Amino acid sequence: MPKVALVKHNGSSVLYEFYTDLDLKKGDLVVCDTHRGYETAKVVSCKERAECRATNWIVSKVDTKNHVERVEKEKRISYLKQQIDMRRNEFTDEYINELISLKDKAMYSLLKELNNTKNEIELKNSFYFKDMSGKVFKAYKNDGCYVVLDSSEMSTVGYFYSIKSVKDNITNRAWELLDNI
Repeated sequence: MPKVALVKHNGSSVLYEFYTDLDLKKGDLVVCDTHRGYETAKVVSCKERAECRATNWIVSKVDTKNHVERVEKEKRISYLKQQIDMRRNEFTDEYINELISLKDKAMYSLLKELNNTKNEIELKNSFYFKDMSGKVFKAYKNDGCYVVLDSSEMSTVGYFYSIKSVKDNITNRAWELLDNI
């Protein structure tokens, strides 16, 4: 036995009655056979057939499950892309280039050459530097190496470093070059 569904068409505040033999509940989206053709509506309530003004039928219930899942999936994809972009922005171009060089031999060669070119430090005959503890030293060139003077004690002590070890200490930031003191 058909029931009667009370529905509201989209954008309307007027309630209409339609016959139905479908299992409907409040809030379901339905297609109604109206005098103006097929229109969608939301179910407000359902009741057993009684005296009513219904003359037409509800054609079908609209299955929105797939659409809702599709919309949720798109929201999730958008969120994931946003999170990926945020994480990517945290990385420097230098780090990204290093990652690429792990898989690309040409990138590896280019970065290696660039780093070798950047690390060519031209040292003066004498200079001041600060070590990681903040202590200041003077270094001067002597017979193909550098003598580093430590005058912090009562006496002056000299340490000998090869040119390569001086450059390595500066490159690795163990020593920070200072402008003339």
